[in-house]
Amino acid sequence: MLQRLPQMLILDALVREQGFSAAARRLGVSKSYISKQLAQLEASLGAQLVQRTTRRFALTELGEDYARHCRALVIQAQEADSMVAERQGRVSGVLHLGIGQSFGRLHVVPRLQEFQRNYPELELEVSLFDRRSNLVDEGLDLWITTVEDKPEGLVGQRLADIGFVVVASPDYLLQHGTPLTPQDLQHHNCITYQSQERRYDQWQFRRGRERLAVPVSGNYRVDLAEAVRDAALAGLGIAYVANYLLEDELRQGRLIPLFPEWEPSQKMAVHAVYARREHLPPKVRHFIAFLKEIFGHPPHWEARQQPWLGRLSLTRE
Repeated sequence: MLQRLPQMLILDALVREQGFSAAARRLGVSKSYISKQLAQLEASLGAQLVQRTTRRFALTELGEDYARHCRALVIQAQEADSMVAERQGRVSGVLHLGIGQSFGRLHVVPRLQEFQRNYPELELEVSLFDRRSNLVDEGLDLWITTVEDKPEGLVGQRLADIGFVVVASPDYLLQHGTPLTPQDLQHHNCITYQSQERRYDQWQFRRGRERLAVPVSGNYRVDLAEAVRDAALAGLGIAYVANYLLEDELRQGRLIPLFPEWEPSQKMAVHAVYARREHLPPKVRHFIAFLKEIFGHPPHWEARQQPWLGRLSLTRE
């Protein structure tokens, strides 16, 4: 069994890179060496693990199960290396991050250089996406997400709560009039976020103990949160946007907040999600601590926003 350990690491690299050439580049060996080692592994097991085609890399059903054990082996080896490095005062290795697309681009990626200055021996591999993730299968150490329902077996730490504001551009309000109550949204063009994971075509509000859910519709639906904000700035309609998307748009009057008596009550939080383990790897622990420090409490984007600085009354001439 021990002689198969290097070959198990090679299989894991094949799965992570989804191909022989990419795995060879990652490991610093030749493509023929990868093929030879895989063939020897299959021969020693007496089982086919990989379906060989000219167009794509694919595991057999047995190969998928075996690859999961290989991934667990690699994770344990990485944790052992991290433990030694931390005991020596170092944090090293590769940190594989999955981050929500808009949130990551605006609030995490710009700070990664600062994190790497603190830990120069640590390499970062970052994927930006908004879909649900299974960390173990994808080889991720940490997933920074606003997805509410997480796959079984994953745990997370809440990093920040996200608030919302309903906004429109001055141009839109001048052309179409200003809605005075949330119910008026049904007579306006509303820009909505829609993806495989979420569909926000019902906007939530509260006023004291009163709760309100308003169905909305419009001619523009998009699966990127930043694009919802940008469409509102372009005057395409009214948007229900997360406060982390806003910099100075409200202060500058480029977007106008609506319904000061009604608070948008959509719930969302940013979580750091990782696989359930007895000991959290140092590289993951340090990155979570870094995020908590840069976000602060309340989050820095929340402190910037004062959405009710004054409401512009806009009517058509």
